[in-house]
Parts: sequence; structure tokens; C-alpha cells
Amino acid sequence: MDDTFPDSPVLQKVKDLLGEDGFAQTFAPIEEASGLPNAAYWSGDWLELEKEHCFRRSWVFAGAADELPEPGDMKPLEIGGAPLIILRDQDGQIRALHNVCRHRGAKLVTEPCQKRTLTCPYHAWVYGLNGKLRARPHFSGPDITDTFKDGGGDKLDLVEARCEVWNGCIFVNVSGDAEPLLDWLAPMLERTPGYDFSSIRWAGKLEFEVNANWKLVYENYMEGYHVFAVHPKLLKFAPMNVRWSGEWDRHVFYNDYIFPELGEGRGDRLPHYPGLSDADAKRGLWFLCFPHFAAEVFPDQFTVLVSYPVAPDKTREELHVFLIGDAATSDTYAEARTELMQMWDDLNREDLGMLELLQQGRLSPAYDGGRLSPHWEGPTHDFGRRVVERILS
Repeated sequence: MDDTFPDSPVLQKVKDLLGEDGFAQTFAPIEEASGLPNAAYWSGDWLELEKEHCFRRSWVFAGAADELPEPGDMKPLEIGGAPLIILRDQDGQIRALHNVCRHRGAKLVTEPCQKRTLTCPYHAWVYGLNGKLRARPHFSGPDITDTFKDGGGDKLDLVEARCEVWNGCIFVNVSGDAEPLLDWLAPMLERTPGYDFSSIRWAGKLEFEVNANWKLVYENYMEGYHVFAVHPKLLKFAPMNVRWSGEWDRHVFYNDYIFPELGEGRGDRLPHYPGLSDADAKRGLWFLCFPHFAAEVFPDQFTVLVSYPVAPDKTREELHVFLIGDAATSDTYAEARTELMQMWDDLNREDLGMLELLQQGRLSPAYDGGRLSPHWEGPTHDFGRRVVERILS
């Protein structure tokens, strides 16, 4: 390991937090390995490493473009601890601006809203939707308002974060130096050539507060081992004998199965992707583009599950459902949409209690990361390794 990761302050901090044995178990073969040590789920210092290296330096899903249908619509969001505003500007462009006034650092927006300008609540500095400073009252003296025709420049305008939209999905890279978005999505797109993602439309979202670490959300998402014990309806739809462990392709986890027949919420009542093959019409696929963009692809939908770490034991989840064409908004499919959203809500809530039990169990000195199933949990073990590798990269 020392040859792989040269000595550095970050390496020493990782070893201090995980312990030498915990660091070693992260890289052991699955037959010998266990999961990440408990500190990786409870340490605030560890979470700060993850925020900086896994979230700020990667592409992160920030929402659906249709959440912001009109100019001035905006949504505050934290990515890796960095407060951002995702908005639609006057020209209809989606932007990501750092949610902090350049004067004294006050947060500008605290909840989703629509505004024609961004005004700081502390000293009323006014910014346009493009982030450029427009006015600062009384700054140069009583009753004097400094106005700016083309903004105030690099030191006064709001700082913009790198932002791109792919088929209605908004992605942000806080550090600005991630690979091109389509390169990052490539391992998913290469496995889905028969799906016309330009046809998807946002149908709505669900939100959840999870009393567990963000990594547990994805460890649970990747492995199908727990389906027989936790998800009775899902087990009936796709039994254990059609499931496998999945695999990593570069930075993207992939899994799929062929289900015996179309079922409730998965292909039975809503339009399918245009030109879909007979085989893909009975296929479910799911992906995790590291660190947090989880996408499930069924014949009639593209569903996104993302978790945003709040604290070591607190996570905020958003589940966004995209449907095919008019199915996302047409009254004709209103009942089917309602049933689909209820299915996802029920399914996700079945996991929430389990995630909280997993989190609480990691307080125990008797738990050392467990013993993982070589048949089912190899990719889950790899996920923990990838977190550590990203921190050290």
C-alpha cells in the first residue's frame, strides 16, 4: 500500500482515522476483507475528507432542469459542504452560483424561490441572475448607491461553479477540474445504446431524511443480497435467481437483471423508450457513477437516487423520476404516475429503517467491518476502496 500511495499528510490522516488494520482491510481481497472501519461512518474528520475529495472534485447531480421552469427559479443546495444556488437566468440558462455574498459572506438564498435578482439580506448588495454585481447601497457613504453596468469584476461578482445539463439532469463540479461530463457518463451510456435518453422528461421527486451515513445508502443500493429479507414486492418482481452481484466499469458500478414479466411501476402502464428491443423491454439496469449519481433504467423510466451528506449520521436523499415523453405530464397517465411514485416511496422507506440499524451498529466496538459475501458484495467492498482511493488520489 505504501508503494501505491506515497507518504503525505493526507495518507497519514487516513491511517490515523482508519487505523493501520482498518486501512489494510480496505484493500484486502474480498475473501479476506471486511467493510470500512466504524470511523468512516461516524468521524466528522473523515466526512470532511469525503466532502472535499469525493464530492467537490467530482461531478455531482444537482437536480432536474424542470425544477426550475421559469427565469428566476432557484434552488439552494450544498455540495461537499459548499453552499450553491442552482438557478435559471433571464436567458433561460441553468447556472450554479456559490451561495455567498462577496461582501461579508452571508448566504443569499435559504429555500427554493423565484426572484428577479439576488439581494443579500445583510447589506442589500444586489446581484443579477448571472451573478454580476448590480448595486451596493450606502457603501461609499450615506444615501450613495454604487451601481455597476457590467458587474464588479472577479472580486465583487458572485463566483460561478461549473455546471452542465444532460437530458434534463443538472450536474455541478465545484472544483471545476473534473473530466468532461460525457466522458464521466460514458460507462453508463456505453451499456445503454438502445435507450433514447433524449426522450425522458421529469415527472417529479421524493425527498427523504436518513439517519445514516451517505455511504450506507449506496452500499445498500448496490447489493441485491438483502432483497429477499427486506423487499417482498421487489422479490416477487425479480427473484433472487435472476440477480447477480454487478461489477465496476472504470468509475461506474453496473448491474442488471431480466425480469419474468412487466410489473407494477416497472413497465406495465407507462410508455416505453421509443424503438426499445424486446430484450430491453424486460430488463432493469442500475448504475452508480461515483460518488453519488445512482440511476435505474427500466423500459418506461429513468429514475435517479442521490444522497447528500449532512453529518456523519445524517443524509438527505432525493429520488427523481423521469418518464418517456408525455407520460411525465399528461393527464392520461396521472394515475399511473401516482402509483409509480408511491411504489418508489414504499420501496425506499423499506430501506430507511435498515440503514438506521446499520448506522447504530457501527457504534459497537464489537463490529470490525463484518465479513462480506464473495458472491454478492464484491462491488460493495470495492466502493469503500474507491472512497479511500479518491481521498488519496
